[in-house]
Amino acid sequence: MRKIYLLLLVCSLIPLLANAETKETRSAQKHEVRLGYGDPMFETMRWKDEPNKLGVPMNVRQHYRYTGHIYAEYMYRVNWWFGVGGQVDFGATMFDYNSYQLDAQGKQFLASSDPRFFYDLCIMPSVRFTYYHHEWVNLYSGVQLGVGIHGDYRGRSELGGALGITALGLSVGRDHWFGTAEIGGLSNLQSLTAIYLIWTKWFNVSVGYRF
Repeated sequence: MRKIYLLLLVCSLIPLLANAETKETRSAQKHEVRLGYGDPMFETMRWKDEPNKLGVPMNVRQHYRYTGHIYAEYMYRVNWWFGVGGQVDFGATMFDYNSYQLDAQGKQFLASSDPRFFYDLCIMPSVRFTYYHHEWVNLYSGVQLGVGIHGDYRGRSELGGALGITALGLSVGRDHWFGTAEIGGLSNLQSLTAIYLIWTKWFNVSVGYRF
């Protein structure tokens, strides 16, 4: 998993290393938009296939699949060290609800399989603090705080509080295009007993455009 993210990071940043962001371009280009992808760390640890118990009829959740976290962000750079904006993050988990029965010989077989899913949509205002600026690289941290919508295949949806933390972010590029890599986390919960996401999206990468 980490090798994949490293490869994505390298591919997104290499074309940008030849450029540099100067004071003039930073003042002229106040707006940033970016599109990124983060890992489904919590989902893969929390939701795993339930094993079959042979010789008995049973219903189990199996074949879990994860989209990971696809997000978009807008940021207004107030000055060189402070920015405000908003981020929308979406992630879904899919699985099959399998029903196993026994045939005449007592052998278990798959009688039915029902595809199901649930998702989290987090809409969060955000702030960013850039504490190191070089001509071609920025180091920053940030916080996102807003509302999380948890929905599922039945059409039900519930509201929670969404909190995102960017512990360390790296931005490389100048002029218009740039790439980022971040370490942090994302949570979405309604209460201590209704936890939809807790500290997922540890690593993420994105490609952005300044104007």
